[in-house]
Amino acid sequence: MDDKVQGLVLQAIPYGDTSLVVKVYTLNYGLQSYLVKGVRSRASRNHIAFFQPMTFLHYVQKGSPKPSGLAYLKDPELLYAYQSIPLVMNKSAILMYLAELLSHTLTQQERNDALFQFVYQSVVWLDLVDANYANFPLYFTLELCRFLGFYPQTGPQQASFFDMMEGHFVSTEPPHPYYFSKENSLLLASLLNKNIDEVSAITLSGVQRNALLDGLITFMRLHAPVVKALQSHEVLREVLR
Repeated sequence: MDDKVQGLVLQAIPYGDTSLVVKVYTLNYGLQSYLVKGVRSRASRNHIAFFQPMTFLHYVQKGSPKPSGLAYLKDPELLYAYQSIPLVMNKSAILMYLAELLSHTLTQQERNDALFQFVYQSVVWLDLVDANYANFPLYFTLELCRFLGFYPQTGPQQASFFDMMEGHFVSTEPPHPYYFSKENSLLLASLLNKNIDEVSAITLSGVQRNALLDGLITFMRLHAPVVKALQSHEVLREVLR
């Protein structure tokens, strides 16, 4: 049975001489893996550009999704065609970070409409906005934490430190190294429960953005073991200046 699916390409791995195994986070079924035959041959109707990370596709799935094994993907079409991201180096660097972050965290084979729509709408926002997107990685990382079940919780009004291990703000300096400084805790609190436009309007220096993103990645590693040594966020240091 064939099924029409919307999905986001996370990873494509060469298989054999001409095929790919493609990992896709789908609206319909959560995370799925597909075999795309012959895509790397000159005569293929499935252009390899469709399977670059962070490409949103609409395609036909041949066969039913299973916990193990591969279904087949055919007749791919772009669900959304990027306008500015491929042309703007800073946006491309952010998209590379998102691809790595999502490939480490989107691991469940179950449908989550809200999560898929969050990723889709956020990336489209990044593609269409002309300026003031330097805080976007902070917004996206924070909101992804919410979907993963460990969004930072506010504490009492006098709380001064964000304790990464406990996931909330505390009044006294924790007895371990996994916490935000007073300054960064205050900045983190200013980002919480804000929409994308509100976060983008907050004035931060490059040093502050980098410190906050480093802290959030550490926070994610503490609560999501699948988040291993991310590397692409290092590229963002120039973007976030």
